[in-house]
Amino acid sequence: MEKIPFDGSTLSGGLDTSIVNYVASKQTETLKSVTVGLEGSEMKDLEYAREVSKLLDTDNHVRTFDFEGAKEVAEDVVRIMQSFDPMEIRNSIPIYVAMEEAKKRGMTRVLTGDAGDELFAGYSFLYELPRGKLEEKLEEITEIMGFSSAPIAEDLGIKAEHPFLEEEFKRFAMDLDPELKVSRYDNKKIGKWILRKAYENYLPDEIIWRKKTPIEKGSGTTTLPEKFESEIEDTYFESKSKEIREEDGVKIRSPEQLFYYEIYRKLYGPPEPEDPDARTCSHCGINVPDDATFCRTCGNGIGS
Repeated sequence: MEKIPFDGSTLSGGLDTSIVNYVASKQTETLKSVTVGLEGSEMKDLEYAREVSKLLDTDNHVRTFDFEGAKEVAEDVVRIMQSFDPMEIRNSIPIYVAMEEAKKRGMTRVLTGDAGDELFAGYSFLYELPRGKLEEKLEEITEIMGFSSAPIAEDLGIKAEHPFLEEEFKRFAMDLDPELKVSRYDNKKIGKWILRKAYENYLPDEIIWRKKTPIEKGSGTTTLPEKFESEIEDTYFESKSKEIREEDGVKIRSPEQLFYYEIYRKLYGPPEPEDPDARTCSHCGINVPDDATFCRTCGNGIGS
């Protein structure tokens, strides 16, 4: 990370951003960081981030936002990502809020923990795979991985920096024996083993052995589907989704997705395939790669 210029960092209190903040704090007098959370949710990240910031003596800025704020940010996120995939938008809303706050605080090159899970097998669905399958799946994941922090930061006029994706470090991670990535702790399988062991003497146990928490859960945006269901009446959703299906050929799966789709449609019109003869998504009609397992535009799982 010494080669990466930076003047701030995101901090969720998860393993990856905590490691990044630990290393960065040794390279600057006072590291500025940003933590975000959705009001009315548990906002678990705030608790862990506060602990890490206190330990490292960093200047941590906490930004919370409410449901109305999330909806406002969603308009920008849909525009930037050109997507109405609920999972993508839900995950990217806190990232937008964090990058926006970073810019407000004068940060221009912001460190993230992106790619730690992809390179070091942080996802639970990888734990039970046999060695050969694990290597194969990790290679597949690293080939298709992408992070919304980069386009979001660019749109805001700043830059997201990804220490885990430095070429030398990325090669090191990809060449590691999978047994150094998945091992056991407290009689349970756990990913990112080598990262945890490398920093266990520098960060608290509750951070080192913290279970993987998706950004939507840690920040609280996992509550958005329920909030949209409460706000959008069933009769409106049913009639509107039927209208969209008939007019645009798009299948809307939830009130949350309906909200995002209406933003998308206003910006880009109904999704249309560039090549109707090539593979298309059955839910929105957009072209998808032959080896894709989900549609990046609407989020539909389409199999391989």
